[in-house]
Amino acid sequence: MEKTNLQLLFNEPIIDAKILDPGYSEHASDVWLVKTATNEVIVRSSRLNCEPDHEFWWGCNFLFGIDPRYMIYFEHNATFLKRISDIPVPEIIARKSVHGKEYLIVQKMNGEMPKTFIGQSEDFLHQLGTWLAKVHLHKLNYFGNLARTKVDHKENFHQKLCQAMTTIVDREHHHTSKIRLYLESILKELSELPSPEHFCPILIDLDPSQFLVEDGKISAIVDIEAYAVGPREFDFIGLEYVLDETASRSFINGYEEILQLPDLSYCRTVYRYLYRLLGVQGEVDLDTWLGQPALF
Repeated sequence: MEKTNLQLLFNEPIIDAKILDPGYSEHASDVWLVKTATNEVIVRSSRLNCEPDHEFWWGCNFLFGIDPRYMIYFEHNATFLKRISDIPVPEIIARKSVHGKEYLIVQKMNGEMPKTFIGQSEDFLHQLGTWLAKVHLHKLNYFGNLARTKVDHKENFHQKLCQAMTTIVDREHHHTSKIRLYLESILKELSELPSPEHFCPILIDLDPSQFLVEDGKISAIVDIEAYAVGPREFDFIGLEYVLDETASRSFINGYEEILQLPDLSYCRTVYRYLYRLLGVQGEVDLDTWLGQPALF
């Protein structure tokens, strides 16, 4: 969106507008830092013009009903996360539509995006652990999303995963023989897994790019589009790819002040396979992906 079109969102002249790079490719949102005479805010909008049809966002939409073209998901996720004071979340200032496209104007938060969780201070990692445990305390009896545009019973969850994995392999991996060959054994293992006991809010692509850091502590969580309602094990599956053994110790210390860690041993391989299909950390060789060291 050009500056002239951004101006349609504001009642006063824009002095400056700068697009913010999230630091990775194929992100779903355009994000601008917009300065007017009286304020400095963030403007967000989806880069998608059609229904999600590729890997990550197709999976989020199929499994949890999240469509990043619509700002209702960010709004409801922010409303929930505001209840957990350990890590601030931006205030929603306005939701507007220009030429049929939705835009969200939100508070600008202080801090810089950390490049990695590894090597961060013990305070930072402990804070991440206690915050995540407090998120996980909110038990729900459905999977879907916090805006409740999709809700389904826990007994259907693994059947839905089966459908999602089969479809993604058929759509995206015609020539990836290793991924296709694993599918049958993964689906057999999935069929033997018990249904999750409960669900809670989870961030499908949990990694450093969602947060800001200031003075050695997490100052905000700002990228919350992919919050869903699912098994808490998903968050730990994702974290095993962005923490190392040293960083995980401080994180675990914080988490276990609130909750015990989940047992990943029974579901790790199946859920990791799903995360590889979703491309959560890009196109990693499947053997390398499944062989990632277990931290929890």
